[in-house]
Amino acid sequence: PTALPTPIPCDRARGGQVERLELSSALLEHTYTVSVYTPPCYGEEEGKTYPVLYLLHGQNMDDTFWLELGAADLVDEMIAQGGPSFLMVMPYEVGNFDPAGESLFPDVVLNELIPWVEAHYTVCTERDCRAIGGVSRGGGWAMRLAARNFDTFGAVGAHSMGLMLGDAWQIQKHLETRSRAEYPRIYLDRGEDDFLYEGIDYFVDILTRNAIPHEFHIYPGQHDQAYWQAHVAGYLQWYAAGWE
Repeated sequence: PTALPTPIPCDRARGGQVERLELSSALLEHTYTVSVYTPPCYGEEEGKTYPVLYLLHGQNMDDTFWLELGAADLVDEMIAQGGPSFLMVMPYEVGNFDPAGESLFPDVVLNELIPWVEAHYTVCTERDCRAIGGVSRGGGWAMRLAARNFDTFGAVGAHSMGLMLGDAWQIQKHLETRSRAEYPRIYLDRGEDDFLYEGIDYFVDILTRNAIPHEFHIYPGQHDQAYWQAHVAGYLQWYAAGWE
């Protein structure tokens, strides 16, 4: 009999791929862009499903913001060094200066984007396989989506978060029906000179007073790209740690 060829292992050091796509939104009644990072070996490992990190930008930014911070290259490096493989999905928030109470963006993420990702990519659809994070307004959206959709995300990161009305109340409301062990992993941080410090510190105080597990850091810096650039590697390592 002829021996079958030995499969060549996938080279995890070769880097992943980034695609920028245009999606149609029935809720918005127009299109929006989304950048998607797929890790090295994606589609080549039979039967493997991948976790997904949804990353949201702030005001006056777009879906390429996290890529400008170097997110794809940093995740490539982590995977090459043996870290877990995962997708990153980065949607553009159309109308990112609209009042939060009038925005359809969270509905688009929850009811259109996530179902689209899970229909078109080989991803794990369990709660623990989904993480969400963002900077500034995007951090506020990430916390709102996690706080108001308790069973959807296993981890949430809010970096220099713009706290949205009612979310501090909502995060503790779950204690009436859920244990603290059921909460998602929570990470917050801000710069020492962040002008949004009052809302961030108030939210952290709510978590602390209710003994809700979380991680909080204050670093030197302001509410700007230089601050996020200095810490993006740490953010990504924190998200990835949940899938190791």
